[in-house]
Amino acid sequence: MLKRYKMSIKVAVGMSGGVDSSITAYLLKKEGYEVIGLTINIAYSSSIKDAKKVAEYLNIPHFFVDLKKEFEEKIIKYFVESYKHGYTPNPCVFCNKLIKFGLLLEKAKELGADFLSTGHYVRKVWDEERKTYLLMRAKDLKKDQSYFLGMLTQEQIKKTLFPLGELTKEEVRKIADELGIFVANKKESQDICFLPDKDYKRFLSKYLEDKPGKIITEDGKEVGYHSGVFSFTIGQRRGLRVALGVPVYVKDIDPNTGNVTVTDREKVFGKEVYAVNVNYPSYFPEKRELRAYAMIRYNMKPSPGVLKIVSEKEVLFIFDDPQWAITPGQILVCYLDNHVLCAGIIERK
Repeated sequence: MLKRYKMSIKVAVGMSGGVDSSITAYLLKKEGYEVIGLTINIAYSSSIKDAKKVAEYLNIPHFFVDLKKEFEEKIIKYFVESYKHGYTPNPCVFCNKLIKFGLLLEKAKELGADFLSTGHYVRKVWDEERKTYLLMRAKDLKKDQSYFLGMLTQEQIKKTLFPLGELTKEEVRKIADELGIFVANKKESQDICFLPDKDYKRFLSKYLEDKPGKIITEDGKEVGYHSGVFSFTIGQRRGLRVALGVPVYVKDIDPNTGNVTVTDREKVFGKEVYAVNVNYPSYFPEKRELRAYAMIRYNMKPSPGVLKIVSEKEVLFIFDDPQWAITPGQILVCYLDNHVLCAGIIERK
């Protein structure tokens, strides 16, 4: 009876050509849902071909969705403008909010889908007490991707399914291997999709003109020169081309003066993180100051501290222990009881 009920529910799966989205589609079809595949044609051609082949293997309809123009306007522009002003952006977070769970979700609805599903490692859990859906960290904490979804709205979460939240990466690959799907052992990409060669400086040079500036120490001493602030990020050591006899790291980037300040490693640590444009995916907390955990980049373990809500769109998080390279433009994601409480863009103090 349950499977028959699910057959009346249509789910569009965002298929990238990788093993995670492929197994997402398989699991949903196995559960009895009517499944279709959607692929945004902004990725590499090989990924698009792989997605199509997997859809054929699973015997599900597959559609290409042309969002190149929208991607350029919403994501590329944001990426370029951020670096232009001395910030280090996280385009994947906003691609999820605006493209995958925004425009792609709308396309799914146009095709008659009741839900959109992706291969993200995250859990969607109903909170009966608060009457809202929570974004919980995945079973596989090494693969947990809740950090990238902190900017989603409750309406977007309601219309999304995450079948991989209760699985580990090893289990997903095992399922694919047992099925004989050719992407079972496909190498996982850690790159930004529009930077396959990881050369963001060359990419930015197509949009931004060189604007020479100085590399200085904290006391204002000139120790070098550079061709543009977009070549730097907080905590950077390599590529500075300065010789001070000891290793130095970027501590501050001033897009107005063009100065890049370098210092010794210990001074790049900090405790306080101020974030703006804050989003609460599930609910706005009653307390304005509370203990929580936070991440300032994806590849870190959530660390404890105090969250202070300055206003509806501004927060200050004070870590218990100093954190390396708090970087303006990156995303602060705060957790409470293992679910995403809020997320915002790290701003200069």
